[in-house]
Formats: sequence, structure tokens, C-alpha cells
Amino acid sequence: MVALAGITASQRPVAVPTGPSPELLARRKQRVAAEIIEAARKARVAASPEQLRAGLDTLEALVPGFCPNLDTLKASDWARLAADAPSVASKLILLKGHYPSLDLARVLAVQPKLLLQSNEQLDRSARQVKSLLSRASDPCRLLAAVPPLLEPRALISVLITVTKWYHLQKDPIEVLEADPELVQRAQDYDVPFEPVYMDEQGNWSAPLLNYAEKRTEWQKYIDQTFYKQP
Repeated sequence: MVALAGITASQRPVAVPTGPSPELLARRKQRVAAEIIEAARKARVAASPEQLRAGLDTLEALVPGFCPNLDTLKASDWARLAADAPSVASKLILLKGHYPSLDLARVLAVQPKLLLQSNEQLDRSARQVKSLLSRASDPCRLLAAVPPLLEPRALISVLITVTKWYHLQKDPIEVLEADPELVQRAQDYDVPFEPVYMDEQGNWSAPLLNYAEKRTEWQKYIDQTFYKQP
């Protein structure tokens, strides 16, 4: 996740940065493409340099404003995606079908590993996420603000943790929608989130909630709300 820098007011006019020049962006794009092509060669990805360049162009065309970032995904993984652009296109269509107003360029800039999942995995995860966020006023806005929440495990962990923090006094989804940066601040200060695991049948569990004693009210709330248990 990306930390948001603070903004301070000033009474003096401040020059607005113009950003990198087109020439610099073009050189950066060429460098990234070269690294991806070299990684593809080492990983023996079945695609020629020309096919990989065409695939990278297709990926950028599919999601305007998006470009591969070697800091968020290994070059060899980008190579595999570029070598199978039609498969990536089907995944993007699937995501848009589940999240019509989601800013995919923003999400994929942070969470490109979503594209490494199978269509079945993406579909299953999207259904789980939509179910968990059914009470949200604008799920797509929240997910764009915190892209890792597109992973059900991360979302469940955050919802359980926020529920515990507020001792049932606030709805965790309302808390997150009002302050999505809460997750990043917690990570910045190394505040732990409740671990969540999934078994072979796809059932979720949080080990710290596998208690033998009588449930507290917040534990009961979590069981009923997120695990659909009595």
C-alpha cells in the first residue's frame, strides 16, 4: 500500500510540478520492457521479444493510465502476462463485471498480482469480497483506496481487526469508508492485524478466535457477521 504524504498550506504561490517529460517516460518504458524481455529469456517464457513488446502495449491499451512497474511485480511475472494478453483481457473484463466503477489503473498499480490468478480464483474472490462489503455505500471507492482489500483474506483480517479495535461500537465498514487510510497508518506503526487462514474446502478461520471459553460480545459478532456462524 502507498503511504499518503501530508500536505501543508502556504500563503506563497507554489509551482505545480509538471511531472516527467515524454522523453523520460519513453526511456523508462524502454528500460522496463528490456528488463521484462531479459527476464522472459531467463525464465524461458515462450514468446519472442516482438511478441512481448506487443503484449506490453496491449496491457497498457486495455487499462488507460496503467503501465508495468517492476517494484510491484517481478519482471518474469510481467513477461508471463505480456505473453498471454488475451488471458489478461478476460481477467480485466471479469473484474469490471464485478466492480463496474472500480479504478482498475489505480488498483493494478498497487496490486498487479491479481492478474496472476486464474479466472476462477478472481471470480470466487470477487464474490466473497462483494458479500463482505454488501453494507458498504460505495465498495468500489473503498477498494480503489485500499487495493489489497480485493483479497478476501486481507479484507476479513481488516474487518475483524477494526471490529475488535472499536469493541462493537462502530461498524468496521463504516469506519473504513470514512477513513480508508486507517489501514496504511496501522501498517506504518506495525500494528498487527488478526491472521486469517483458509482450509482446502475454502473455509476461513482466524486462529486467535478459536477459543474454548465463552465468547465475548465482539467474538460473537465476528462469528455471526463474517463467518455466518450462530
